[in-house]
Order: sequence, then structure tokens, then C-alpha cells
Amino acid sequence: MERQNGFTLTEMVVAMVVGVTIVIGAGQLFLSTLHTFRQTESLGRQQEALIFSVAHITATLQRHGAYDATGEPYYRLQCVPSASECRCTLQDMSRAQPLVTFQAAEGASCARDEPVGTVVGQASDVYQVVLPLGPSGQAVTFHVAHREALFHPDE
Repeated sequence: MERQNGFTLTEMVVAMVVGVTIVIGAGQLFLSTLHTFRQTESLGRQQEALIFSVAHITATLQRHGAYDATGEPYYRLQCVPSASECRCTLQDMSRAQPLVTFQAAEGASCARDEPVGTVVGQASDVYQVVLPLGPSGQAVTFHVAHREALFHPDE
């Protein structure tokens, strides 16, 4: 009986199956990591836009209210649909420039052009702000009080 040199066909097939399994597993790991990175990056951009917008809107509404002396709003939310997304721009009307532009999620109703900061109830010193920056296009709603009107109502 001769001594065998090299690998048998069965050993080669088993080695190839193990190798292919490892390569497929590494590919799946890479794809899932890439997907997670993209989701995290998108969420980070959305949070950044929300924090920046809320900081500016809150500061203005606390100092001046939602409308200037002529009755024009300080901020407007303008959303327009494009090919596959909904682009929203928060316009700073007092400076006539965009404050922030962001992509609204698919769940948001897209076409809109509305002032930011609506009066809550009969009190003209509390405003409700609604921005489409929540998960799946849900609205993020918060209230801001016009401090000057609260502390000095007769001025």
C-alpha cells in the first residue's frame, strides 16, 4: 500500500466549506456594522439639527416672543418634497436667511410653510413649537414662555 501525499477530496471540500462560511460571516459583520454606522450618523445629524434649532428658537421666543412688532414671525418652517426625500428649512425671517436645513423622515407630512411658535390657549405669552425631527417623522413639540411678557405684562 502506498503512502498518501496531499489532501483527500473530502478534506478539501470541508476546508472550502469552512472558509466560505468564515468569509460570509465576515461579510455579514461588515454589512451590519456599515448599516449601524449609517443609522447612527443619520440620528446624530437629526439630533444636531434639533438641538441647534431648539436653542435658537427658545432664546428668541423667550426674549421677543414669536412675532416681531409688525406681526411677522421670527421663524418659518418650510418643507418641500424632492425626488425621494422631504427637505425642511427653518428660516430665520428677522435675518432673512436659513437657520438650519434637514431631511425630514418619511413619516412626516412634507409640503408645509408655516410660522414656528403658535400661541397656546388665550395666554399670548406661551408658545408651542412643533418640529418634524422626531423618530420616523414624528413631531417634537415643546412650549416656550415669553419671559418679558410674563414678568412685565404691562409694558
